[in-house]
Amino acid sequence: MNITNDIVTEYIQKFYVPIDENFSALRQNAEKCKVPIILRETESFLTFLLGLLKPKNVLEIGTAIGYSAMVFASFGANVITIEKDQDMVKTAINNINTMGFSDKIKVLNGDGEVAIKENLDENDMFDLIFIDAAKSHYQRFLDAAIPFCSKNSIIVSDNVLLKAATASDQFDPKGRFKTNIRKMRQYLEYISDHPKLDTIILSCGDGLALSRYK
Repeated sequence: MNITNDIVTEYIQKFYVPIDENFSALRQNAEKCKVPIILRETESFLTFLLGLLKPKNVLEIGTAIGYSAMVFASFGANVITIEKDQDMVKTAINNINTMGFSDKIKVLNGDGEVAIKENLDENDMFDLIFIDAAKSHYQRFLDAAIPFCSKNSIIVSDNVLLKAATASDQFDPKGRFKTNIRKMRQYLEYISDHPKLDTIILSCGDGLALSRYK
């Protein structure tokens, strides 16, 4: 379900404009095959944000097929993206090569926290961090990434409303996702109270949390 009125969501999506024909084709194929990529509203928000921030270096946790990493790279950013699923890594690398972003994007295979600790050092600092991996592990991904934040860098956490279930248990009547829901609620409390972060939560797409590292 949409976390806002379906009619409103459908209306907003009429204004969606893909970056180019290649991105449009990749999105259409992903949506047809039900491959998880950022929602259209989320992409529109991110491209607007990227136009304002113009980040030089982006860290992404959760690559999937490489779509969002290529969105970041299309705005000139150098991207390090982390994906745990080996098959997804292969697909992402193939997409990245096909669309000509191999010189801008580095894909790491592994758990988000572990890959950060094993592959990054004090020379790796990021203007933008995008978290879109296993929902119950957002807090440890964030904690691992914070040491690599530049001052005033932006951390974007995607899907934080979990199709409205974060806001109310009524949207998970069978309790199938109660662990993810509990962990996400804890995460939103954590980043809202974090002394080094200024955070807002938006009902855009499936919910976005924007945090500025002070």
